[in-house]
Amino acid sequence: MECGEVKVWQGVRAVKSLNLGAKPLSYSNSQAPSPPTVEWLLAHRQQRRAQTDGETPLASMYRMYEYIVLDYNAGLRTEIEWFFNHPSWAVTSIPDPKDPDPARYAILAVIPHFLVAAFNRLIERGLPRGSPAIISGDEEEEELKSKPVMLESLPSWVANVPKLPETLIIPNADGRTPEKGDCSPQFLSLNIVVHQPHTLFV
Repeated sequence: MECGEVKVWQGVRAVKSLNLGAKPLSYSNSQAPSPPTVEWLLAHRQQRRAQTDGETPLASMYRMYEYIVLDYNAGLRTEIEWFFNHPSWAVTSIPDPKDPDPARYAILAVIPHFLVAAFNRLIERGLPRGSPAIISGDEEEEELKSKPVMLESLPSWVANVPKLPETLIIPNADGRTPEKGDCSPQFLSLNIVVHQPHTLFV
C-alpha cells in the first residue's frame, strides 16, 4: 500500500469532529495526560496553541504530537529545538506514555525518530546538546568539537507500539491528502498517512 493510493484504500479511518472541551492540560510526571484526540485537533486547526502544558520530556512530546496533527511546522520545530536545549532529556530515556488512544500512541512512537535524526545531525557536526546559542570564536568552536560524541538513540518502547489496524489520514492545513512523494515513511510504517514534517533546525 502506497501513499499515492489513498483514494482507493479500504477501511480508511474516518476523521469526524468531536464536541470536546479545550482547556490547557498540565502534568508533572511520567503519567500520560489526556490531550486532544486527532479528531478534535483536526476540527480545531485554527487554534494553533498547544493544549498541553508542562516542562517535562513527555509534555514536550505531546505538544509535538499536537503540532504534527495541526500541520503547524513552526511550532513543531520550535518545540524540537526547545527539547534539544534540555541536554538532560536523553531521547532514549523518554518514558513510555502508554497512551490509551491507539492513534495518539502511534504518532507519539514516531516522534523520537525525528528527534534522533535532528539531534544527531547537529551532534555529528560538533554541536552537542547544551551548546551555547552563540559560539564566539574559533576557540570555543574547537572546544565543542573536542567533546566526546554522544549520539542519541531511540527509547525501547517505540518498537512495541502496534501498527494501526485501519489507515489514519491526516490532511495538511489546506485539507489536502499528501501526494505519494510527500508522505512520511516513518508514519506510513504505522499506517498513518501524513506529510513528512520538517524537523531539522539550525
